[in-house]
Amino acid sequence: MNPERLLLLTVALWLLTGMRDPFKPQPDLCQSAQLTQWHYQGVVITQHQAKGIVKDAAGTWRRVGVGEVLPAGWRIERITEEEIHLMTGAGCEPQQWQWKREGKQHEAMDSGGSHSVQHTQRAGGKTEARDAGGG
Repeated sequence: MNPERLLLLTVALWLLTGMRDPFKPQPDLCQSAQLTQWHYQGVVITQHQAKGIVKDAAGTWRRVGVGEVLPAGWRIERITEEEIHLMTGAGCEPQQWQWKREGKQHEAMDSGGSHSVQHTQRAGGKTEARDAGGG
């Protein structure tokens, strides 16, 4: 067999078997590069469960719960007020990940703060509402 045919056969064999281009990066099946692009923004805790509020890499807001599998294949393991723990999957590196909650908690906004509304009844039976807070 002459060397030109051997080279042609080798190249054809590589093309037919679907050899991966060695200069392209390997596909990220675990999507590990996206882990740092998700942001844990808050949590809603009820008597029965906790739901985390996260923003994904595309900027979409999501509510996630324990046991839920995200589109990247990650599974939510635990949700606390401060962090979300997840598993990225078998064979993925890292196999576990956590997101720390970002932002500030604004409980004063929900509790009424220093402002409250006082209802008084005026002569003639009309009720009037006015701001009773010091502001």
